[in-house]
Amino acid sequence: MILRKLSIFLAALLLTLTPLGNETFHLSGSSVVFAANENYQTTANLNLRAGAGTTYKVLTVIPKGKQVTLISKNGTWYKVSYSGKTGYVSSTYLKQITPTSTPKPQTVKYSTTANLNLRAGAGTTYKVVTVIPKGKQVTFISKHGAWYKVNYSGKTGYVSSAYLKQITTTTTPKTNPQSVLYTTTDNLNLRTGAGTNYKVIIVIPKGNQVSFISKQGVWYKVNYAGKTGYVSSQYLKLLTSDNPKLTVKNGITYVDGAIVVNKRYSLPSTYNPGESKEARAAFNKMLADAKKKNISFQVISGFRSYEYQKNLYSRYVKTYGEAEASRFSAKAGHSEHQTGLTFDIGGPNQAHWLKESFDETAEGKWLAANAYRFGFILRYPNGKESITGYMYEPWHFRYVGVERATKIYNSGKTMEEYYGFLGK
Repeated sequence: MILRKLSIFLAALLLTLTPLGNETFHLSGSSVVFAANENYQTTANLNLRAGAGTTYKVLTVIPKGKQVTLISKNGTWYKVSYSGKTGYVSSTYLKQITPTSTPKPQTVKYSTTANLNLRAGAGTTYKVVTVIPKGKQVTFISKHGAWYKVNYSGKTGYVSSAYLKQITTTTTPKTNPQSVLYTTTDNLNLRTGAGTNYKVIIVIPKGNQVSFISKQGVWYKVNYAGKTGYVSSQYLKLLTSDNPKLTVKNGITYVDGAIVVNKRYSLPSTYNPGESKEARAAFNKMLADAKKKNISFQVISGFRSYEYQKNLYSRYVKTYGEAEASRFSAKAGHSEHQTGLTFDIGGPNQAHWLKESFDETAEGKWLAANAYRFGFILRYPNGKESITGYMYEPWHFRYVGVERATKIYNSGKTMEEYYGFLGK
């Protein structure tokens, strides 16, 4: 008798000491798993029984679609609570309800409209914890009549709501400062600070592109050719970001990883990469393939530096006038040849070099139909001058890589049209 009482006591003690919540203990050889607030829904009318089996008495029938709370598991039978009753049901007819996260309450902030006492309680009889200066921000915790419980500078207390003004929280869209672009309208000093008394870092030539970073009065902090400094906004002209896909790094504009250069987007005067080895290798591969068809061609003009293009454009302007020269030649910084990725190509007959008649030659026709297979695009197609800003140049090919070239070629569009940015 004493032994029996002792074993009952020990079992009760074990139950008391065993922590609840997904813990398992063994009693009389049975494994019982306690769950923490797991809720289930019945998938059919379901008998709630006095024990874990069909031989036990039915306490009630739980209608289909009702919710029960799990207490423990005995094999395929679950001990549950339903409408104040506890019993066992077959887990076959239960579907677990996945708990949904409760959204965090929105943080409400106020600013003080006067010097304001932060008190230990909701009333003027309570001790002043600190005085919050006018114009400071507090975080709302709870409301107690006309008194608000708030947090200020790590201290929590109560303030009169009469001296609070709610701060409307607006979501500021994330923007990349480099997506705001300007061109210089004159030669412009890039300085170490926002004022003419600061040291000049470099002179940015007229017509070059800078990336906006921040504003300080009439002075703008910008990035140009990898250098950061300040310029007078008086000599800047905004380039509307016409395509969110455009990115700028070290003063160079990119789209889909490819450099963008045209009448609107320029390269820094310091950008001097030389001829691209990748582009030349692709050209050689293209030439080898063409020779299998007894077609041959060569590079007439490849990489050109900023200074070279500046002098070349100047000579054309003197000969043809600026309007006409600008149809077939680019200002310094705006030439694709400066990228080292562009080749003017000509065939054996020099009479067709740099002329529209090149498209009538065998090599011109072959290039127009096959260059994309090697990563080149015909940059200035016929009838697209209003888009690219340049006349038809069947000899001018730009290397963009096979994947991009194939997509652009198949679209029948110019680079500007395909990616949706402006050409001039």
